[in-house]
Amino acid sequence: MAKTKKSEKVPNAMEEKFNGIVAITDNFAKQHLNDEYAQMIRFATATLCRKRPSPLVKGREKTWACGITHAIGMVNFLFDSSQDPHISAKEIYKWFGVSPSTGQSKSKQVRDILNIRQMDPNWCLPSKLDKNPMAWVISIDGFIIDARSAPREIQEVAYAQGFIPYIPGNGESKDIDESETSPEQLNKAVNSSPNALYVLDVFLIDGPVTEEFIAENPVVSRTIEIKGSNTLEDLHKTIFKAFDRTDEHMYEFQVGGRGPQDPNARRYCLKQAFSSSGFREAPAGDVSSTSIASLGLSMDEAFGYWFDFGDDWWHQIDVTNIADKAKSGKYPKITKRVGVSPPQYADFE
Repeated sequence: MAKTKKSEKVPNAMEEKFNGIVAITDNFAKQHLNDEYAQMIRFATATLCRKRPSPLVKGREKTWACGITHAIGMVNFLFDSSQDPHISAKEIYKWFGVSPSTGQSKSKQVRDILNIRQMDPNWCLPSKLDKNPMAWVISIDGFIIDARSAPREIQEVAYAQGFIPYIPGNGESKDIDESETSPEQLNKAVNSSPNALYVLDVFLIDGPVTEEFIAENPVVSRTIEIKGSNTLEDLHKTIFKAFDRTDEHMYEFQVGGRGPQDPNARRYCLKQAFSSSGFREAPAGDVSSTSIASLGLSMDEAFGYWFDFGDDWWHQIDVTNIADKAKSGKYPKITKRVGVSPPQYADFE
């Protein structure tokens, strides 16, 4: 999907409305967010002003300001306490002086009009694009791939047509120069000890959930602590429990790429997947015999977890910390829950 062009240009008839709304959102961003959020909210407000007819004609400015801010926040995981900045939806409603039901309703209206979804590349903050797998997905001959793994000439065409935010390595890449590695970066080194402790944040990024559920649970994540000696099967069982699932299905982990759905990632599956003719390449390993320590994970790395090859529950797993030695106790364990677990089989009727 081509990226939306951003502009603050609005029709003359909507200038007063635009200025009134962004005066409120700029003030909120100054107190609780940052300039990057303020700018993205202004872009969204201007886009709504350019609609014919504009929905902003009706309704109070502070209500629209709240809804637009909430909608942009949802895209960028603003309500997740591990993010910086972050603020709860409840605090947003209180600051703008609207009820939770009104704030949620207006946010949904904004998201519906602008066709916004969570992790939407069109409304993702520039600082978050590098870690947003959805910003890099392109289709070539029917195959979905991460543009960052494509040949340079394909990247240039994708960029020229507006399908990716920039050409990887063209001045915007965050690759580290090993000759100038800082002490902080050195601390992100791989730890392959079976006694190491890995802290993983597991985010639900896609699946069969209703709009109502998303509105009430803009971020759904679980924090899991796991030892290097534990297996990927152990990790799956813990995720299964963490999201309150009841029925087992096929699953796989995708490691060594740039996040979920990277075709260049190593795939670790159940044994029965090894004989499946539906896979173009053989899996890299069996989840029951692949230890966490053997994966070569490093801090700030992200990898994918795909559960149920029919309903397609997609997760991104972020490695937030690696300690040299785990404290005594039983692992893996769930240490934090954000958002309620969606029903495994949603009722869309």
